[in-house]
Amino acid sequence: MIDFTNVPGVSRIALAAGLALIAPAMAHAERAPEGPIEISVGCSAGCTPDVLMRRAASIWNDTGIIDNPIVIVNREGGGMTAAMNYVLSRPGDENNLMALAEPVFSTPLVQGTDPLYDDFTPLGVFVQTQLIVLAQPDHEATNLAEMVEIARANPQQVMMAGSSAGGTDEQVMGLIEQAAGDDVQMTFIPHSGGGAAQTTFLGGNTDMVTVTIDEALPHIEAGNARPIAILTNERLSDEALADIPTAIEQGLDVTWGQVFGLLGTPELDPEVRDWWTARIVELTETEEWQAFISGNFLGGEVYVGEGLPDAMTGFHEDRVAVLRLIGAIE
Repeated sequence: MIDFTNVPGVSRIALAAGLALIAPAMAHAERAPEGPIEISVGCSAGCTPDVLMRRAASIWNDTGIIDNPIVIVNREGGGMTAAMNYVLSRPGDENNLMALAEPVFSTPLVQGTDPLYDDFTPLGVFVQTQLIVLAQPDHEATNLAEMVEIARANPQQVMMAGSSAGGTDEQVMGLIEQAAGDDVQMTFIPHSGGGAAQTTFLGGNTDMVTVTIDEALPHIEAGNARPIAILTNERLSDEALADIPTAIEQGLDVTWGQVFGLLGTPELDPEVRDWWTARIVELTETEEWQAFISGNFLGGEVYVGEGLPDAMTGFHEDRVAVLRLIGAIE
């Protein structure tokens, strides 16, 4: 069975190690950056990392955990390369950060560039999302298994909208094809970001789209989409989700999820890095953040401290494995 719902074992180990090492890491001096802090988000307003960073910034400032004004700037383009290049071009800059999202791992791999994820200074991974596959509300396929059979009978005719090539959406489509067998071939329609992909889907121009739970529910409730699979190990118990079958119970052994967090510039001062470690931990312990996480069906495991670089390597290696499996990279 292909099981990618949970973060990899190496990362779970890193979580325990990282949290255990917070105190030693903070034994030496911490130092806050001076002046406003800018967080670059590599997609349009309303995308998942944008929503996450805006909520985090609001809590940090409103609770007084961070006094510096925090500004979120959307730098779209190139599968998040515009945002990545902006932050990477400022080594040592203490006032520019970037929201970590899946394209930080996948885009360089697909484009054949260096694995830029390890050029950043990792600050923390503190959000995980689970995914739902949506179909058009009037589609003849009422579940993912039926969609697969339609694709089997009509090669390349079933279309999935998604963000940049090699991103989460194409990974999901490839995993479905792999689980279904070599004779199932779908067509991936890439976009500049997840928001644009959803617009195409909601316009009735593709058969499927993959979204997070919080993104899916409004479309389901409005009758604009039909959930055909949730990519978790087991059905979720929440009333709004309990009737959505997993891909596994439909005979397709596929699970998958995403991780989000915060990255600093290259060569960031360790004292500033450790200051962010403490601020991330404080954020995740607030009632406001915990309510946000639970209310949006998000995972809230926290990866910080000295174990974080190894966790990042684990996340990267998982994406390498999936992209190779689906033929997106050699």
